[in-house]
Amino acid sequence: MNTDPNRFDGRVALVTGAARGIGARIAATLAQRGATVAQADLLDDWAEAELTGGAHTRHRVDVRSAASCTALVAEVLDSHGRLDLLVNNAGIVRRGPAATMSEEDFTAVLDVNLTGTFRMCQAAYPALRQTRGAVVNIGSTNGHIAVLNTLGYCVSKAGVMHMARVLALEWAPDRIRVNAVGPTIVPTDMTSDVRGDEAYLADKMASIPLGRMAQPQDVANAVAYLLSDAAAMTTGQTIFVDGGVTIH
Repeated sequence: MNTDPNRFDGRVALVTGAARGIGARIAATLAQRGATVAQADLLDDWAEAELTGGAHTRHRVDVRSAASCTALVAEVLDSHGRLDLLVNNAGIVRRGPAATMSEEDFTAVLDVNLTGTFRMCQAAYPALRQTRGAVVNIGSTNGHIAVLNTLGYCVSKAGVMHMARVLALEWAPDRIRVNAVGPTIVPTDMTSDVRGDEAYLADKMASIPLGRMAQPQDVANAVAYLLSDAAAMTTGQTIFVDGGVTIH
């Protein structure tokens, strides 16, 4: 019998936004540690290689739809018989000054990042209650500090991190743990535009005491810890994977 608290053998993990970037790295890390991973995304083109070492599955989900989230959980249960771990990683960003940002752009970000996380948590709750599971929401340093020209994104990420606290309180009697991870800038497709702006990038790097961006693996390692039995007494918390940004 495996007694390593960092392993996930026999457990099923569902990761949204798993087609590329941070989500793909989280899925791969959980698979490497023994989990059977259900990878879900709205994208049809998966940029990452298939996971190896288990009966992993790929699914389509639109977190803007409660029906789609409910159907996704049903598919996972049909494919794997259980759900132990949920990672709410699906997200988008729209940049621009608050004074001129369209209502459509603002609400689109909240609908995916914040309400989409709520929809997935609500859809997964009955299955997680059965397994005494664990949830990790992907937040951001932008949800803790004010960042120019990203109002919707900042508000949505503050929301998903606080949602982890509220759900941790509500679901503690069911022995479901809920936490969040808040990365600083990560070199993914979502940040390619700002990483191409030399002035922006110089200012961003100056705000990170450790002097580098967070890599997808840095984020995945924190997510895996919070989902694991090594964090069995940790709930309602946010781990900032930010090189010290939020200690200022």
